[in-house]
Amino acid sequence: MVAPATLILFAMTIYPFAYVIVVSLYRWAIVSTIPRKFIGVNNFVQMFRDSDFHTTLLVTFIFTLGVVIIELILGFLLALLLTSIRQRWLRVVLLLPTVIAPVVVGLTWKTLLSYDLGQINYFLRAVGLGSVNWLGTQATALTSVMLVDIWQWTPFAFLIFTAGLESLQLEPYEAAKVDGASYWQIVRRITLPQMTPIIAIVLMFRTLDAFKTFDTIYMITNGGPGNATDVLSFRIYQKAFFQNQLGYAAALSVLTLILATLMTTILGRILRRTREAF
Repeated sequence: MVAPATLILFAMTIYPFAYVIVVSLYRWAIVSTIPRKFIGVNNFVQMFRDSDFHTTLLVTFIFTLGVVIIELILGFLLALLLTSIRQRWLRVVLLLPTVIAPVVVGLTWKTLLSYDLGQINYFLRAVGLGSVNWLGTQATALTSVMLVDIWQWTPFAFLIFTAGLESLQLEPYEAAKVDGASYWQIVRRITLPQMTPIIAIVLMFRTLDAFKTFDTIYMITNGGPGNATDVLSFRIYQKAFFQNQLGYAAALSVLTLILATLMTTILGRILRRTREAF
């Protein structure tokens, strides 16, 4: 009875992961006519000696940390607000960005942020502020793609937090109101401790998803300008399909998986300690 599920698990996860590890140990070109040579861990050594990789790693962590923190805060505040006013049509409107395909989101925002023809710069010029080169400078490109990710995925956090808030027990709230607790005291002492497991779920999902973001960055900036938005997933794509270094790309993939696992473990421990502190 377990055999079919085991075979599917092996075919979909275990075998591909093992294959990626094997490829990462070779100088493996995507073109089959080029001989493949076993080089051991040299791909990993080359990776850490590459200054561009260090920049890519830094950009990836800045992007992930920035969008996840802001999405959690905004999503929780929106959930508190709309749970109190109970306007369900607003929830539907807020959820629209999440159901749009990332490619469509990327194309739409690339148009909106265009320097000459973008609607955002049109309105800035109309009020006398002048145009901003959102995607053309290293100072603004990363911020721009972060704002796009926040726009798209804050509703996801909002949806999960709203479901969590509506499932909380009412008795502690009624007792707190009788004791004269303020709204923010209730949020701090009652809501947050009960919401900690749900916050952990959202944090895990969004951290892992943001860490491997590819679609919107590919559509909006294509990793540029320079390497300002060159995150790990985009660098893997470039190395494998444009620079003919499939072995190096596989090594990057293995490192990405290791980093994602470490982040998940660390976040889980931090959240458990935070819950105990409450």
